[in-house]
Formats: sequence, C-alpha cells, structure tokens
Amino acid sequence: MLDFDEFPETEILPVIVERRAHTTPNAPLIIENSSTVTCAELNARANRIARALRENGLQRGGRCAVMMTNSTDAIATWIAVAKMGAVEVPINTAYHGDILRHVLRTAECAMVIADAAFLSVLEEVAGECPNLQLCIIRGVEGDLPVSSTPLLHFETCLSPDGSNLGEEIGFSDSACILFTSGTTGPSKGAIISHRQMIAFGATYRLITSMSAKDTTYNYLPFFHVAGKFNFMAPLMSGGRMVLKERLAISEFWQDIRRNGCTVVTAVGGVCNMLHARAPAADDADNPLRLIYAVPIPHEIAVAFARRFDLKLVEGYGSTESNIVVWTPLVGAPQGSCGRPGPWYEVAIVDNHDRLLPPGETGEIVVRGRGPWLLMNGYFGMPAATCEVFRNQWFHTGDRGRMGGDGWLYFIDRMTDTLRRRGENISSYEVEQIILRHPEIAEAAAVAIASDLDEDEMKLVVVPRSGAHLTAEELFLWCVAELPYFMVPRYIEFRDELPRTPTQKVRKVELRAEGVTDALWDRQKAGWKLYQGRFEHR
Repeated sequence: MLDFDEFPETEILPVIVERRAHTTPNAPLIIENSSTVTCAELNARANRIARALRENGLQRGGRCAVMMTNSTDAIATWIAVAKMGAVEVPINTAYHGDILRHVLRTAECAMVIADAAFLSVLEEVAGECPNLQLCIIRGVEGDLPVSSTPLLHFETCLSPDGSNLGEEIGFSDSACILFTSGTTGPSKGAIISHRQMIAFGATYRLITSMSAKDTTYNYLPFFHVAGKFNFMAPLMSGGRMVLKERLAISEFWQDIRRNGCTVVTAVGGVCNMLHARAPAADDADNPLRLIYAVPIPHEIAVAFARRFDLKLVEGYGSTESNIVVWTPLVGAPQGSCGRPGPWYEVAIVDNHDRLLPPGETGEIVVRGRGPWLLMNGYFGMPAATCEVFRNQWFHTGDRGRMGGDGWLYFIDRMTDTLRRRGENISSYEVEQIILRHPEIAEAAAVAIASDLDEDEMKLVVVPRSGAHLTAEELFLWCVAELPYFMVPRYIEFRDELPRTPTQKVRKVELRAEGVTDALWDRQKAGWKLYQGRFEHR
C-alpha cells in the first residue's frame, strides 16, 4: 500500500501545471487534431484566462460555469479557474431549458464561459439566474447579440500577461462542482476539493502504471470526472494526451495508431462497439497496451484482449468518491471489479448500516483514509448530503458483496434492481447473460410498472451488424438461458441505446418511455407462464 507521503497535500492542479511548464516547457502535453500544445503554452494560456476572469469580477470562491466542448481552451479555462481560487462548474453540453437553469441556479454561478454553440440555450435561461453577472463567449464571429446578461468575447478579453498569478490555493479549498449525470434522477452538484480532484488523477495513474512514455486517448468530456483524470494522469506522469471532441468508433484505431496512444478509458459499451466491428487482419497491430474498461465486458474479454493484443483493467467508483476499487493486470476473479485502493476503505452494510460479513449482499459504502478525499457534499443540498454521509460512511446507492479474499463484486445500482415473481433481479446480471448471444452487441434491461405489485422487464438490445434475429427468437433464447422470472416480457431492437455524453446508458429514459408500440410483448404474442414454464396458447 502506498504511503500518503507519496501523494503529498501540496500536489494540486495549478502547482503541477506550473511545475511542468518550468521543468519541461517544450514537452508536448496536448495533441488536438494536427496541433500540439506544450506545457509552457498551456500554462501561459491558463494564466491569461485567469487574469481576464479576475479583471472581469470573478472572486475567489466564486462559481464559474464552463459550458465548452473538448478543446485546449476548455482545459486552460478549467486550470485558470483553479489558479485564481474560484470554483469551476462544468456543465453538460447537452443541457438546456429547465435542467440548465437548475444547474446555474443551484450552483449560484456568477459567471459563465461558453462556446458560441451554447449561447442561445444560455440566453433562454440567463434572465432567471439571479447570481449570473457575465457570460464570456468563445468562437463568436462579429458582434455579440444584445442580452439581458452582459456578454464578452473570449479572445478579446484575455489578458496579455501570461505569467503565473502566485495565488495561494489550499488543498482543502473547493476546486469544482461536478453535477451527476442524472441517469438515476435529478442532477446533484458534488463539491470536489483540490485534494480529491488530484486524487482522481493519482489513482488513474496508479491503476494504469502510467509513465512519461504514455499517451492517453481522451474523448470524454470535461464536465465528467473521467475526462479530467484522463488529462491529470499524463500531466502528473510526464506523458501526453490526445484530445478528441467526441468518440467516433469508425476512426478509433486509425487515431490510436497515428498518435501512438497507449492507454484509453472505455466507458459504457465502448468495448462491445469495438468488438462488434468486422475483424481486420491488423487488429493486433496497434500501440494500445491497456484499456481501463468500466465495466470489463466479461462475455468477450478474453477474445477482445487477444484480438487487439492488450490488457483490460476495471475499476469501481463515483464522482462523489474516486476510483476506490480496481483490478490488477492479472489475477482478478471473473466478475469482480477489484480490491480497494490505498486511499479508501470500502465495506458492505445492511439497511441499518451494520457491517456485513464476506459473501453477503448489501450497499457499498466508502470512506477516505485521510482528509478531503471524498466530496465535500452536494452544493445547496444539506439534507441529501447528510443522507449519503450518514454514520461516517459515504453511501453509494450500489449493491455489492465482498469476497473473503477482499475482492469486491458489484451487483447493481439499487435503483436498477427489479422485483418479479417474488425475486429480486439484477438488471446487470440479465444484461451480461443476454450479451452472450452471438447476435447481440448491446443490451439494457429496465423495470416497467406492472398491474401487480412488482415489475415487468423491458429488454432493449442493439443487434450486431448483419444479424437477422427476431424478438421471438431472442425470447426463446432467454427462456433457455435465464430463470423464468428473469425472462423479459418486452423486447425492443434499436440501432443504438440512448447515452449520456460519457457513454453511460440512460436507463432513466428507457424507463420513462414505458410501454410503446415498438415493443414486442410476449403476452400479446401468445406466450404464457404456467408453473414455471412458458407455453404458447
């Protein structure tokens, strides 16, 4: 286990950026399209932005919203806010209307920095955000429109002074407010300290054994913590990052080879999407040595790793905590998401917060082995903060079990558990079995309200290219492979699953759709359950 001395409290984002700019000024740090940004260039850009923010009224501790797609300026803005001691509020670029208003009002943002593409959605809500004093817009050509909230051009307001500000930033100071993706309910703003923020980078660096030789491939947005630690880890290790605005599966391997990328994070169904593409003779001829997969697709893991000649590791965590558990390169039992890392304790508790012994299923709870390693709370939501931090543990809302040898097994989100035929059903478990079908690329199982006091299951699947599977054929396959109470009532085929910008399946959307005409219904098709068997009547 690493000692805390190897992760000193003085290590915060502004300090690390400035040190890299001093020790390796000309080293490439960000590769974006055909351009390379050095350590010194990024630091100077961040300083110019920071001075502009201060000159235009942003105070230390003030909240500055950032609504930008992936770009070097998005990273420089993040660093700039940190350098001046303000609090960054990165906003999901898909937000508009009520949810955008909710974020700006909840975080009490005084300023917004946004790409021109988001000016119109900001204009719709800015007048209803009383704390908002200024919007700085990047990429607008010509005059800015007349607005109830003052607007400035990003480029023209930058300071010509690119020197360091010299602001003293404490490791316990708030660095940002990261809003949850909303896959299980309304977004909440997790307050992340500088200590916790850099702990994400340090953890990812440890998981991937990253060194100065590595290049990460990052398509994840910076309003998600995974996008941030994919930059912080190479920053800390002396490596570099290839930055993409978004993921394009068709361009993935071409980008990896052209840029010499060695490490990538694959969230959601990315591994499944890569594996579903037609095999090529040069699949194994690539520089990628490691994929951090969340989760590892165990049904294809061995074939996937062999096909692309790389290693897969997995982790478990959350925005509110960190990556608190991960697998080693070899030796993890199948189905486990790993063992706890050095800076966090992980346990399983029952409904009364009593610790459960190995092998028993309950809620996964976490606490840090030092100060400021978990979120400081949900901004403006004291009741929700007290609820998740009760009895000195952070409650994840996830179900799992701990093996006697210390391996953690994730079961499901507690909100993704179905109740059917007197049985609790893990949607995750159903999905993993469905993905064994040779013609299925992706799957999502969700609960649909039933006339009875339990759930019906809706299964939404994406078939592999060239598949000719019917819903009834898949149903019969499920009958053969699943316990009767896990067999879905409804089946739907889609070209793609709805996803957040971080590629998580938006199950809340699938649940909200309910029963639609697009669904195949086993009961309407004549299949009835009789004494644990399905019969066609």
